[in-house]
Amino acid sequence: MGLRKLKEFAGEGLGAAVPAPRGVLAKLWPWLVALAILAFLFTRIPPEGLFTAFKTGPWLSLGLYTLFQVALLLMVDAYATSVSLAVTGFKQQFSLIFLARGATYILGILNYALGQGAFGFYLRRSGVATVRAAGTILFLINVNIGVLLSVVAFGLLACKYPRQIHFDLSPLAYVLLVGVIVYLAVILTRPHFLRDYQLLAPLWEAGVWGHVRAAGARLPHVILLILTYWGALRLCGIPVPLAQGMVLIPLVYIIGTLPIAPMGLGTSQAALVLLFSPYAPLSAPEARAAAMLAFGLMYYFFGIVAQALLGFWCWQKLRHLN
Repeated sequence: MGLRKLKEFAGEGLGAAVPAPRGVLAKLWPWLVALAILAFLFTRIPPEGLFTAFKTGPWLSLGLYTLFQVALLLMVDAYATSVSLAVTGFKQQFSLIFLARGATYILGILNYALGQGAFGFYLRRSGVATVRAAGTILFLINVNIGVLLSVVAFGLLACKYPRQIHFDLSPLAYVLLVGVIVYLAVILTRPHFLRDYQLLAPLWEAGVWGHVRAAGARLPHVILLILTYWGALRLCGIPVPLAQGMVLIPLVYIIGTLPIAPMGLGTSQAALVLLFSPYAPLSAPEARAAAMLAFGLMYYFFGIVAQALLGFWCWQKLRHLN
């Protein structure tokens, strides 16, 4: 199966809620947004500080670490995905789900939703009807986001005052938790005006207990995402306390998944500079910002390379099996 067809279904598999971009401008605007954010950062950070940060960073170690990190996360991600799919009634060998999930990492480089939509293509190829495949992907996304937001909320309640945030964030934590509770209440009550939408059928069938089961399987993946990101920061000499990392790193992930830039290019780096610069062990604010921007760009680059390599390997293996 060609990669072009996989990309075409990435929008189709998510249904009309994720229409395929049309026109040159529509395809280019995420990159323009990313370049605009990066240009803003470069104008605020002295070039000599950035040059020094790029020159002195442990980039070989970070590159090898990132490759190991992505491979480890793929295994945990595939397990959580297989449990979530079983909740919706789709059961398959773990090895196939592992390869399919890994193959979608190629399109996930461009956009989180695009990678999820590509997995919908795999479900349809496995005999799942298009609307149900889209509904299953919606279930997976809802569980992923719900777990991530819950971790952020509990992290904020446990550690209200990160060094660079000078106001109480506990109200935000309560808002996030209330949002998760409201969502589960909707799943429990199955409102009549939503009940007939075929797209939502996997959500109703999973029920509250199915959501809890899927969330329990997804939680180790989310925790590992945070811990490995924290490990990358520590590897590069940025001693972020673990409690602070549990609060701030999920925020970087959430900002990075916003569909306004490809794979969070620009948005992730801006979030890193804003949230983590105070932890860089340097005296001048400009030097701390330069260190974080250099880390953010190199970590982004290594992440793309690792995802592309593993994704291509999984895609080739899956093609041979099919």
